[in-house]
Amino acid sequence: MRWRAENNKKNILNGDGNEKYRSGNMPTPKQRGELIVKRLENFIREGRSDTGGMSFRRWQEMAVNEFTNALLDAEREKQRDNKFMTRVIAIGGLAVITIGFWGAIVAAGLSYDRQMVAFILISAGGLLLLVFGLWGLRWLGGNFLSGRRQNRLKSIANFDHQLAQLDVEIRKRLRKTIEFNFK
Repeated sequence: MRWRAENNKKNILNGDGNEKYRSGNMPTPKQRGELIVKRLENFIREGRSDTGGMSFRRWQEMAVNEFTNALLDAEREKQRDNKFMTRVIAIGGLAVITIGFWGAIVAAGLSYDRQMVAFILISAGGLLLLVFGLWGLRWLGGNFLSGRRQNRLKSIANFDHQLAQLDVEIRKRLRKTIEFNFK
């Protein structure tokens, strides 16, 4: 049973299980998870005060809101992708049917005006080329945005690491200063 779940996860990602080359504009589940964790960490840091930390109830409400927003964003993106694919398939199918119908009329020799049939065939072919061109541009744009998103997440992770190191260094200096003052 566990093997089947892992196999399904690989199929969802891209067949190889490699999230890096996932097509489309949607962030990978791992990237969404990292973003949510960063936001929750930010809530905790901003909610701290001198008297104590953030209340668990408030943090829990913020966490539920973050997860809800992430799921809604994923559903909206999926619906947008489905609409786009439905339109591409419908327009592409219509263009192919038009080309096939008028091509059969020309092949059978039943058309009286070959110039009009040629215009219709060229228009349908142009429409088909336009649909595939837009599809390709959308795919390239999604890959470009995915790469930019990965670079931003890496820079955020590096910045968080630098902040953590700076926090540790400041605490060390503060301890040394306090120890020096009490001596």
